[in-house]
Amino acid sequence: MKLNWKYILIVMILAVLVLVGSACNKEEQIADKPADYDTNLQIIAKVIDGDTIKLQDNTKVRLIGIDSPEKGQCYFEESTNFTTQLLEGKSVKLEKDISGKDDYDRLLRYVIIVNEDPKQDNLLVNDHIVRQGYAQAVASPPDNRYRDLFVSAQEEALREKRGLWKECDYESGLSDRRENDDEPTDPNCIIKGNISTRGYGRIYLLPGCDNYETVKIDFTKGEQYFCTEEEAQEADFRKATNCP
Repeated sequence: MKLNWKYILIVMILAVLVLVGSACNKEEQIADKPADYDTNLQIIAKVIDGDTIKLQDNTKVRLIGIDSPEKGQCYFEESTNFTTQLLEGKSVKLEKDISGKDDYDRLLRYVIIVNEDPKQDNLLVNDHIVRQGYAQAVASPPDNRYRDLFVSAQEEALREKRGLWKECDYESGLSDRRENDDEPTDPNCIIKGNISTRGYGRIYLLPGCDNYETVKIDFTKGEQYFCTEEEAQEADFRKATNCP
């Protein structure tokens, strides 16, 4: 029986074309696959300002929960330089909260420098920038995972007069406005029961909490002092997370 070489050649050519097409499709699928920003480490290509960075693929990332000075404002250069020295060229982990992007198409993320030593802590950059006085903590609902931590960081920076809190005339937006600053009626009952207007709810603070000294108690708003933590808890107040 004679082989039809032309037929065989045509079949071989078609088989090769099918294999090549399949490989191309796989490459296209890989190319079209969105970057997994929150699993893979990302390299910071450029720092735009104190709270905004750019990745190697030109994706911009806005750090959640903080607000650094804008260009032309006091401490802009210092804030930008601090974030640049901290992040530019570094490999970092990005952590998402609830929101994906903002109105400017920037990723909204927490930025974490991973410590190579598993026994040592990672560095939450958002918190570090605020704690060192290079940005303010801001409410960013619904992204509230580290809200109390950032509030505590700003209270520490204010107390220690770090960075912009020493050099600039910024107002802290953390403290709720109070008409009164009532004193405890019993000198032995000094646990502050605060009702926050900024979404924190009913919290109590003991001496030693980061912002104990700055929180005012206004009896007309239903706030009060407690003698013990048990009394505060029975009145449906919970302990502030920035307390020791």
